[in-house]
Order: sequence, then C-alpha cells, then structure tokens
Amino acid sequence: MNNPKIYKLKTILKNIKNEIIQDVPDELGECEICRKTECSNDKWISCENRIAHMKCLEEMEKSQNI
Repeated sequence: MNNPKIYKLKTILKNIKNEIIQDVPDELGECEICRKTECSNDKWISCENRIAHMKCLEEMEKSQNI
C-alpha cells in the first residue's frame, strides 16, 4: 500500500496547506469596534459597543431605503 504516487501527492497537498493556512496577525484579529483581540462568546454577545454599532448601521440602512 505504500504507493509512491500517493505519498508524493500527500506531501504536495501538505505543503500547499502549510503555505495557505497561517496564523492571523494580532492587528488583523482585533475587533473592528473595540479593538480587543480576545473576547469570550458571552462578552461578544453582550458587548454594548457592538450592539450600539449594529443599531447605528441598521438606522443608516433604514434611512437609505426611504
């Protein structure tokens, strides 16, 4: 079962995966609203800044549709 072609294909796919998938730099992982880099799911759901921002965007969208 040690087919050299399969081994070579697996090696190529692994190299491609390693080139494509990389860690996100901290500055790109920041929240667009509060700039924190880590929030628990509970904190994100109840984040007052995020909620206020979403409400503002909804109001802007409503005013554009009038």
